[in-house]
Amino acid sequence: MKTSRIIEEANELADRYNLKLVEIDKTDNIINLKLSIDNELFIQIYGNTKKNKLNLSLIFKKRRLYGYDSEGSKYHYHPFDNPDEHIFVEDRKSIQAFVQESMKFLEEKDIL
Repeated sequence: MKTSRIIEEANELADRYNLKLVEIDKTDNIINLKLSIDNELFIQIYGNTKKNKLNLSLIFKKRRLYGYDSEGSKYHYHPFDNPDEHIFVEDRKSIQAFVQESMKFLEEKDIL
């Protein structure tokens, strides 16, 4: 996935969920974004096109609540009920699916 496509998808999701898109860092191969709900609650999106890497994290008060990322070339996720755990999976999660799951979780927990 190209960095331009990651930015495009993040913009679409920011509009859909009324989030603020913040670009943290961008190079030819790397993009680091935040979809901010407020200063302490956001979704971090990190993409490295050279390594075909996409890391996604829901962050609250500097702690991960949920995440999808990779170690080496193996994808894993950090579940809501135990975000320090690594559960390996075959495929990576799309940005759209991750944001939808994160927003649903925040609504169910009355965080939003």
